[in-house]
Amino acid sequence: MAWLAVNKDGTEWIMPEKPVRGWCGHWEYLEEVYIESERGSVSIEIELPKGSVYKLLGKELTWDDEPVELQTETENR
Repeated sequence: MAWLAVNKDGTEWIMPEKPVRGWCGHWEYLEEVYIESERGSVSIEIELPKGSVYKLLGKELTWDDEPVELQTETENR
């Protein structure tokens, strides 16, 4: 589904796969992509407006917390 994480500076992020804790206080997720026979890594993450994580989860996350996976209603059953 999608993963939510909060960087050390308090910015909130959503990513398509579980990110890893980076060395500089940021969660990281890189994906290998192929574009017209070229290969490279791109960062696929979207910064969310402050307060989005709380609205989606009903609780706050901090840098000290592990990322949380969002699940659909059918996955929760």
